[in-house]
Formats: sequence, structure tokens, C-alpha cells
Amino acid sequence: MVYRYCSRAIPWVALLVAVACGGSGTQGASGSSSTGSGASSGDAGIGSESTGSGAGAATGSMGSGSSDVASGASSGNTAAPGSTSGGVSSGLGSAGSTGSASASGASGAAGTGATSGSAASGSVATSGHTGPSPGCGMAPVGAVSGAFTNHKLPIPVCTGCSATMANCPRDCIAPEFAPGGASSQMAGVENFTNRDFSIELAANYQTSTPYPIYMGGGGCGGSPPQMGDGYGIPGDDGAIKIGLSYIGQCFADGGIQCSGSIATEPLCKNGPEIPYIRALLKWVESNFCVDMGKEFIGGGSSGGWESMTAGCGDADELRGFVSVSGGLRVNQWPCTGPMAALMVVNSGDGPNPVGPLAKINLDLDSFGSAPERDSLLMRNGCVGTATTTYNATFSACLKYTGCPDQFPVIWCELNGGHDNTMQGVDYKNAMWPFLASLP
Repeated sequence: MVYRYCSRAIPWVALLVAVACGGSGTQGASGSSSTGSGASSGDAGIGSESTGSGAGAATGSMGSGSSDVASGASSGNTAAPGSTSGGVSSGLGSAGSTGSASASGASGAAGTGATSGSAASGSVATSGHTGPSPGCGMAPVGAVSGAFTNHKLPIPVCTGCSATMANCPRDCIAPEFAPGGASSQMAGVENFTNRDFSIELAANYQTSTPYPIYMGGGGCGGSPPQMGDGYGIPGDDGAIKIGLSYIGQCFADGGIQCSGSIATEPLCKNGPEIPYIRALLKWVESNFCVDMGKEFIGGGSSGGWESMTAGCGDADELRGFVSVSGGLRVNQWPCTGPMAALMVVNSGDGPNPVGPLAKINLDLDSFGSAPERDSLLMRNGCVGTATTTYNATFSACLKYTGCPDQFPVIWCELNGGHDNTMQGVDYKNAMWPFLASLP
């Protein structure tokens, strides 16, 4: 890939203010081999597009294991909560954040003074998206334990709004991303209004027990349908597992993989990934017994960018995310609240830069992954930038000590390339224990 940069550097403090509630995104390179997110041999290290154990259609009463599902998502023209024409949140869920934080040298970490004071006591407003889901008590039709089942997921097209104006709701696809639109994409018979996913129930699934959800997205390079574990992490067998699927080689959460070209990247403020995640969660919640306070997303490479995007634009539903080689997009859905996160990055991962870059990478529509960390520190109401070792086993992981207990920020910067291992330690092993420990 040949990276194209802006002619002027954007001051970091100004960027920090502008994208304080930015999200992550997909790998934004024009070719899968150059992105380092799915085509290279190194991608095996982060489990890109791995089907995992038991992948494939369910058998027995499930037949072929393929079915269509109604998303239940409604169309309309009501603006999404917190959305603005500029794609920046008004500060919802950021513990009364009232101003910009100063940059802290090359690290770009949010400085003290980012919040109005409520964060100091560890008090951060939450969404109230908790409790057992409507599907508790229902017979588990459409999924089984021990194998993944593929499903189609229709998502309606928005009416009375446009991605150009960034005024579409989150439960439908902006017209620009629907078939015939400027940023429409197709993969076989699938498009942004007709996508698929895979699901596997927890072992010994009980209809009256609320289970966590873990959604995983892999790196670039595959194509629908999704038949297995998109990005599995060790220890998640006690969760309802979802394999996320993309349309055009990578997730369309930002950059040119979302928009189709640099010129149309602003359309990604109303991109198709948040409606996809929300429709998927609604279907799972309606059909199975879910603990709605423990809905998580994770991913590597393109899936890592996707996780950061979802952790911003759907923060009022999701409890936390984990990622490898993700980053912060400039043009993204506004954030809807704080978010717990464990992020793994690599100093030598050029196509997925840590940054903060002095000049924006136009293909990625990003200044790197460090801006995502700094956005979370502000959004979560963290005070200061002091850190401590998160876990002795995972020595590269630092925990920011000034964050509320409900919304920890864990930053793991490895010294390798496009990978999640260092000195024989696989940092994927830290992910499920982190998610499961969240209060």
C-alpha cells in the first residue's frame, strides 16, 4: 500500500477534542495483502478468519443449520442519540466531561483536567442496558451448543435521512450504503441490508440462565457466509458466541473499506456496522437468554478496528471490548457512553500504526491506535495518566489507575509486528478473564 497523507498536520490537542468520542474501524487499505490484516502469514497469530472448533452448520434437528432471521430493527428518521452533523458526541456518558484534555508528549495520553470532577469518585453514568433478555425461557430454536449455525440478517434501509447529513438512526442502513448508493458493497448475494452471522450456544445451555454474549471479528481476506468463530478467545465457552461477517474483504467500519473512496469517507459517520451490530444483538436477545449487562465484542486486525467502532457507537449496549491491531477512525458514529477495553497493539505493525501520527493516514482515516486509548481515557472519566502493571503474566499490559472501576482501560503495547504474542506469551489469553471480571 502507498499511504497518502494530508498536506498539513493536525495539532494533536485539536484532534483530541474533535474525536473524543471517535470509534475504531476496519482495515482501510485497498488491498488485503498490503494491510497486514488478513493476507499475511503473520495474521495467523491473531486468529484471522479462523473457524475455531466445531465450526460449521449444526446437525440433527437443525437440518442444514441455515435460516433467515428477522432483525426486528425499525426504520424511520429519528436521529441517533448523541449524533451530530460533525460526528462528535456531545459528551454522553463521559462523567460530565466539559473540556479538552492536554496531550502528554508523544504518547498522546489524555491529561488531567479532562473531567468535571465526578470521575474522581469513580462515578460514571451507565446506560441501564442490563438484566435478563426477552428470550429467557424460550426454547433454543436456531442455535445449538458445540457447533456454529449460520443465519441471514436483514436490516432495513433508512428513510428521511442521509449519511451525507449524518442524521440517520442506528437501527437502519443509510441510503448511501444500501444497494444503488454511493458506498454500497456486494459479496455474492449479500450487501449491507442482507448480511449473515454465525452463532453457537454456551455449553449445557439452559433457557432460564442469562448468558454473556461474545461477538468476534477476524481480519481481512475472507468472504461471506460466516460459518464459524470469527475471532475466538480462550475461555469464552461459557458465553453465547457470535461470528461476525463482513461484506467486502474487511469490515466496513471506517476508512476506504467503509466508504469506497477517500472522498466519501465522511459518509462513515452513519456507516453500516453499528446497525449490523445492533440488529444482531436484538435478534439474539429476543431468541435466547442473554445477560444484557455482559455483551462484549472483540477482534483482531480488521475485527479490532470493528470492535473499537462498536465500542463507541454502540457503547450504550456493549459492556466492553478487546482488540488486536485496531485504531480510531476520524469519521465514525458518535459515542454513546463509556466503555471498558483491553487493547493490544504492536510498535512494528506499520499498516496498523500505534501513533499518534503527525499526519492522518487517509486510507485508514486514522491517526492510529493511541488516539483510541486517549479517547477512552476522556470518555470514561479517567483522572490523570498514571499506570500500573495490569497482570504479571502479561507484562506489557498497563492499567490506567485513574479510571473508574466499572470502565478500566488496559493498554498492551508489544514490540513485534502484526501479532498478539511477545516472548512466548499469547495476549489473547488475557482477554476473556478481563471481560468476565468487569463489574
